[in-house]
Amino acid sequence: MAPEEFVALALAQPINSGRAQFGYAMRVASGNPNPPGLLALTWITGKDASERERIRAYARKSLEDFLAQPGFISIVTGFIGLRGFTVTAWEHEQAMKQALGKSHAVAMRALFGENFVASVWTSVWTPGRLNRMWMRCIDCGTLVDVSENQTACQVCQARLPDRPAFW
Repeated sequence: MAPEEFVALALAQPINSGRAQFGYAMRVASGNPNPPGLLALTWITGKDASERERIRAYARKSLEDFLAQPGFISIVTGFIGLRGFTVTAWEHEQAMKQALGKSHAVAMRALFGENFVASVWTSVWTPGRLNRMWMRCIDCGTLVDVSENQTACQVCQARLPDRPAFW
């Protein structure tokens, strides 16, 4: 099954197995390599499939604003049935606030001004601790701390691949 077919299936009818529900997700990265200074978590539930599509349309416009905003790192988003979710990573709160003041503000006016969405919850989280980022050296197998974007293995001096994004 092609990925597009799985997404279409997940949108058409949720897949359940016991307590687990399956849907689809995607990650969109800005290319910003910096660690997150905060994460914003959101879930939102549409009343029906047409409302889910309206939520997705607002989300696409908001994502365009996020990608244009310095300080945006990445988003993981998706839907399971009628419930959508996002985790956005930002360098700092000011960047998030500026991005949310554009297309997202239009969506918020619809949320509070119309009979739109069944339920929603948002939150902003700051890290209590950022652990180190580790990467395996391809040549010697050493686990290397690449938190500061080291480019060479400290054991064999082999060049390391580019460090993955923090989020």
